[in-house]
Amino acid sequence: MTDERVVVVGGGLAGAATARELASTHEVTLLERDAVAAGATGRSAGLVAPTLFYGDWPALARHVVEEFRAFDGTGAFAFTERPRIDVVDDGDVEAERRRAETLAEEGFPVRYVDATAVAEEFPAIDLDPFPGAVRYGDTGWVDPYTYASTLLEEATDRGVRVETGVEVAGVEAVDGAVTAVETADGPVEADRVVVAAGWRTPELLPVELPVQPYRTQCVTVEPERPLDADFPLGRISSAELYFRPEHGGTLLVGGGAHTCPDPVAAADRADESFVRSVAEFLPRHLVGFENAGIADDWAGFDAATPDARPIVGRPPGAPEGLVVATGFNGLGVMITPAIGPTVREALGGEPAPFPTDVFDPARFDGATGFDLRTTADV
Repeated sequence: MTDERVVVVGGGLAGAATARELASTHEVTLLERDAVAAGATGRSAGLVAPTLFYGDWPALARHVVEEFRAFDGTGAFAFTERPRIDVVDDGDVEAERRRAETLAEEGFPVRYVDATAVAEEFPAIDLDPFPGAVRYGDTGWVDPYTYASTLLEEATDRGVRVETGVEVAGVEAVDGAVTAVETADGPVEADRVVVAAGWRTPELLPVELPVQPYRTQCVTVEPERPLDADFPLGRISSAELYFRPEHGGTLLVGGGAHTCPDPVAAADRADESFVRSVAEFLPRHLVGFENAGIADDWAGFDAATPDARPIVGRPPGAPEGLVVATGFNGLGVMITPAIGPTVREALGGEPAPFPTDVFDPARFDGATGFDLRTTADV
């Protein structure tokens, strides 16, 4: 344990994971403007598919899956493992087949399957007119709120002080090093500051960061009868939609991502056009959804980066002791097990057990303006 005081800004999964990670070596205070998991965390789908999105960083992908499996059963947290199929368009078959073979050679449970094989394993899936899909065997989902709450319970058990309802206005620095965070109630002194405030993160920094807010949407759908226990997760990138089953037999469908100039004023319900696109999509590709009903819908905001991957570390030009964890592009739940070790390394502690270059804030060479690239493009 050191005498260093760390203030973590943000009570979502990134902040919770960071606080838990640093608690054994620092005096940690976590500040949250609303309630725990009130932002992007609480409105996320909880998808876990690291091999799909980080297969080019195999040590990172393995770490994530292993950590979810190890954390399963901690408190109320559960990691539900279920296969995932990523549907392939006609022109992408050979490239996706080669990619699946490469991942399989790395030891991942991944293979290309044609549409007939998908129908045989999952009779409720109709891929017509698509030729096939890449099947992932190390995927699943979690409940994001339960995950964040469990991480924070462990963090507080390790001595972290959690304060909600605290509005942070910025980071103070003297002689090139952080000294405190500014709040509505006055400064909170700190030797290290980790800003994990989602799309609001750039507003709190003394340097620019290539992060912008974007809006995404979800609906839950009640099929004509509850989904079977082996119903898979899936994505059709060309439709910019993904889906996953829920424990009650309903289906969560997400997508509809777009930039929005005023996140605070934006509606927190899904757009009618998005709900209509889901209603048209499901009966074409999922059996038993001809007369399905919409059970719930919502919209939320996350932070996007130019390459659709997070920024975790010290930004160029930032004062010493300032680290950010943001830009999760809708995949923050999935990458949570990697956030704590990456922040720890960025603060000069023990190196992470995987390469962290993929999160390096310096990789964008100072660019701040960019077009939205969603995970459907990855």
